[in-house]
Amino acid sequence: MHVLTRSLLLVPAILFTALARPQAMGNLMYETNSRIFFQQAEQPVKATVQGKLLVLEVNAMMNMRADSYLAIFHITQLGQSAEEADSLMNKRIDGFTRRVKKEGVKEADVFADMLSFVPVYEIESTRKLFSTTYQEVPAGFEIQKNIHVKFRDARILDKLVTAAAKEEIYDLVKVDFFVHQQSACYDTLRLFANRLLQQKLDNFAKLGLKVSEGHRTAAEQNGAYFPLDRYAAYKSRVQTSLNSRRKGQLVNDVRQPSSFFYNKVPYGRFDIVLHAEITEPPVQYTYNLTMQIQLPEGFPKKEAKEIVKYIWITDKGDMKELKL
Repeated sequence: MHVLTRSLLLVPAILFTALARPQAMGNLMYETNSRIFFQQAEQPVKATVQGKLLVLEVNAMMNMRADSYLAIFHITQLGQSAEEADSLMNKRIDGFTRRVKKEGVKEADVFADMLSFVPVYEIESTRKLFSTTYQEVPAGFEIQKNIHVKFRDARILDKLVTAAAKEEIYDLVKVDFFVHQQSACYDTLRLFANRLLQQKLDNFAKLGLKVSEGHRTAAEQNGAYFPLDRYAAYKSRVQTSLNSRRKGQLVNDVRQPSSFFYNKVPYGRFDIVLHAEITEPPVQYTYNLTMQIQLPEGFPKKEAKEIVKYIWITDKGDMKELKL
């Protein structure tokens, strides 16, 4: 397990990291709004003293590979009759199922989800003596379904797309990620966060703060970021053309395509990052632990004693203390 941690006492190291410039920069740096993609240093770790209130915060993250995936393909089929549309749809789905079984997908892991089965109408013109009218007439039937495919190896997704294309299924709607032991991820993050928080308490105690004598309150919060939520739009710097020259003539159809890239949750605001090095887009689990400590006064207060004295003033104006 690779663990990335950051300590409050390593101030020079943190500043050096913030000032260092990467040697390799991608084309994203040329985007006018690329600032939104680089936010590592905008939320520093919190450790503040406000009067007699000490606030400590630990942020932890874990990158987890999914245990299984669910790809959803959309398919539409037209037919002149209901029987024809249904028959053609089933033929394409059966062909797709046979192809994905060769890639290790079980037949039980393929499910066809019915969306709609409706008639389709066309507009027909009717010419009369002085006018032309248009009316809808039945032309056939349309079936729409989603095909759900469960698989466990992310590398076979390309083969699933190829199998779908061979059955004229071109619409990959989305891919869901599933982690089976989600509660275990939060338990691990809680363990590391508690350990680091105790280290921070020990450091402040060495500075002279009476953290062990203060009144404490704590709160925790967790969250999860799935890859589907972390893809960001990006306009490529590469220009493409399908027909750059045709019959000796220059065709001006050059375009600058838009694309997407996986933009992970930045590590900059986290004290702890487990499994920091990634290749496959992971599910990112986060855990926040905040503690507030009401520190005692610096010097002990002495109890006030009530002192009562009785004074007798004589005729000559002298004052004498009476011992009662």
